[in-house]
Amino acid sequence: MTGRPQGLGVTVIGAGPAGLSAALWLHDFDVPFSWFEATSAVGGTLRRVHNRIKNYPGGLYRNGMDLAQALERHLQDRSLSPTEATLESIDLSGGPPILTLDGELFTASRVILALGTRYRTLDVPGEAEGLGKWVSQSAMADAPRFAGRGVAVVGGGDAAYENALRLARQGCSVKLLMRSEPRARVSFLRAVEEHPAIEVAPVPTVVNEIEPTVRGCVLSLDRAGEPQRMEVAGLFVRIGVDPLVVDGMRPLRSDREGFLLVDDDGRTSHRQVFAVGDITSRPLRSVATAVGQGALAAQACARELNFL
Repeated sequence: MTGRPQGLGVTVIGAGPAGLSAALWLHDFDVPFSWFEATSAVGGTLRRVHNRIKNYPGGLYRNGMDLAQALERHLQDRSLSPTEATLESIDLSGGPPILTLDGELFTASRVILALGTRYRTLDVPGEAEGLGKWVSQSAMADAPRFAGRGVAVVGGGDAAYENALRLARQGCSVKLLMRSEPRARVSFLRAVEEHPAIEVAPVPTVVNEIEPTVRGCVLSLDRAGEPQRMEVAGLFVRIGVDPLVVDGMRPLRSDREGFLLVDDDGRTSHRQVFAVGDITSRPLRSVATAVGQGALAAQACARELNFL
């Protein structure tokens, strides 16, 4: 069931793979629940995944949108859909959690948070203005626009290295800029080291400002203590993700990066609040693990509310 929470069942926030899985399992356990998503579409962060998804059992998907549409069809077959509403805050100060959704207050016996993540930004002058133009967050989506030109990639993890390699395959001359030592997997490190079109800048190299030009942008850098200006056609920012949080969530225990700490069932440090999917502190963030987390949290809620 969907609709407004009445304080007796479960409220699920988010319609990515984890939230969707929780909703499906609550439905099958006959647990009264309400399900909310800030946008009108399901899929969550899948909708910004542009590469093939080939490690989720049961099918090969061209990209995240392809899988999101498959999940949406599955929901239609079950006559399930989230209500469009944005979680603005959560009050955990005493008694059942109190949620503010689009300015209205609600309570629920249990809450499952599946809010997902957002891309980290450099937070420097010129970045926001250039996003979607000369600043990108995905080589998979935007590499063809910059084919054969000089570009820069910021970041030292798998995503940054993978973006650098993809851009190089488009004929780009790539500068890889990192604030600290790389964290990418060994295979990516070797591939970048061996690629003649990719140059790794001295560590640390920090971007301080992005200025637009007719042909792209100029980066003001601090390169191992030396100021430098670098002109490129585009800048790709892949420095990780941050959990999406709202007012009132800070009392929940988290790791150093703000991802929520949960037990094996997905329970947070508040006994009535669960968290699933990418918002949690996990060694692997994937569709498969998110779906499993959603199912386990739904089962725990059903058990505690005497539906199992």
